[in-house]
This record gives sequence, structure tokens and C-alpha cells, in this order.
Amino acid sequence: MAQSLSLGEHLVLRGYTGKAFGQVLAQNQGLKSLHILTNNTSICAGLVGAMGASYLDLEGQRQLKVTTFGAPEEVPPLKPQEEAVALIFGGQATPEVNYGLTKNALKALAEANYPGAIFFHLRVWGPGMVAKAAQEDPAIARYLQQKKNLFSATYDSQANVVRVWRVAVTEGRQVNAEELVKLSPTPTWETLLKRSL
Repeated sequence: MAQSLSLGEHLVLRGYTGKAFGQVLAQNQGLKSLHILTNNTSICAGLVGAMGASYLDLEGQRQLKVTTFGAPEEVPPLKPQEEAVALIFGGQATPEVNYGLTKNALKALAEANYPGAIFFHLRVWGPGMVAKAAQEDPAIARYLQQKKNLFSATYDSQANVVRVWRVAVTEGRQVNAEELVKLSPTPTWETLLKRSL
């Protein structure tokens, strides 16, 4: 059963999660540039900070850009130059706000025909926000259906495994198409994950 976490525990959870996903993007995916789109809540800021610290290298070989939005209507036309975009919408924002941010970000990426990879935060992919956006907007559906470089993660609480997937959006449905990486959370990370879900 989900139990409420203190703000400090939320930040620790995001520290573990951000560290893991920053490493996956840098090492497993080999990305040289990443653009994170996020809301302006402190919990998402904690996750983005941990991702960035884990993703960036001291030699400056990898580049990071972060853009924050307070509300869905703040999402402008987007033309990212980076190899990948990560949609990190969760934290203290309501599901309605996070869905609006997701849909508007995907609409902007579709209008720009952004060719790079897109990574969906668990809080975006898990509740089906990507499928809902595709069902409501045919342009988003067409754009996502042709992309082979969509990625997300899931957490299996029974097995205590975080899986990173190549995912797909087909006919308005989300599909975990291919498992790429399997991570085993530490006891502290596991406890916080289970309490947060």
C-alpha cells in the first residue's frame, strides 16, 4: 500500500531514481546531448538534478539542457537540437497539469517533427498519458506511431526490478516493446519506491 513520503524522502527517492536514469542515458544509450522538459515543482527539480549530475561528465563530452514549465499553456513551439528529449512531469503537480504538459510537449515535438529519442518518465508512461494524447490528437498519434526511438521505465514491485524499455505507441495504445536494461534497486530505494506507488 502506498504511504505518504515526507518531502525529504521524496527527494531521496528522486536521487536514487535520477542517478539510475542519468547513468542509463549516458552509458547504456550513449547519448551525447539531452534536453529535459519538466514542470517547476521541487520534487521534479530533485529528479532532474540527480539525472543531470549522473548524466554529465566532468570532461564536458555530454551536454544537458533543461526547460521548465509552470503550466501547459506555457509550452512554446519546440525545436530541440539534442539527441534526446526526456519528459519529466510528476512531482507536486496534479495529474491534469502533468497530462496537459505531456500533451502540449508532444504536440510541439510532432509539429517540429523532432527526430531524436524521447524518454517518458514513469509518472507519464505508467498512467497512460502518452496513449491518451495520441487518442485525442491525430497529429501526435501519427508522429509517435512512426518513431522507433521512444523509451520509458517500469517498476515491478513483486520482483523489485526497474526495467527500461524501448516502447511504442500503436493505434493509440502504449506498448512495452523491448526490454533494454534491468536494474535492481537497493533496499532503501526499494522501500521508497514501494511506499510511493
